[in-house]
Amino acid sequence: MSDLIVIAIAQAKPGYEAALVQAQAELVAVVRQLPGCISYELNESLEQPGRVVFVERWRDRAAWETHMRGPHMDAFRSKAGSMIGAFDLLQMRQVA
Repeated sequence: MSDLIVIAIAQAKPGYEAALVQAQAELVAVVRQLPGCISYELNESLEQPGRVVFVERWRDRAAWETHMRGPHMDAFRSKAGSMIGAFDLLQMRQVA
């Protein structure tokens, strides 16, 4: 399989949990329409409000890189980037 799987884990700064999740949810609808996006899910922890995990599947790295450079991501970073505390990004491939 040549798909790129991206796992993005973010924690909202205290007091920004709901606002960050709302901004991220708005982003999902845009990203799902992009060329090369196979799936794009936003999941929130039941134990830690504001802790989210994006599970993304892209046709290839080029499609993901185009997404990351897109105007929708610039707008998201401008609107919500300062609300994000901890962040981790994993780029993976499915092996089984």
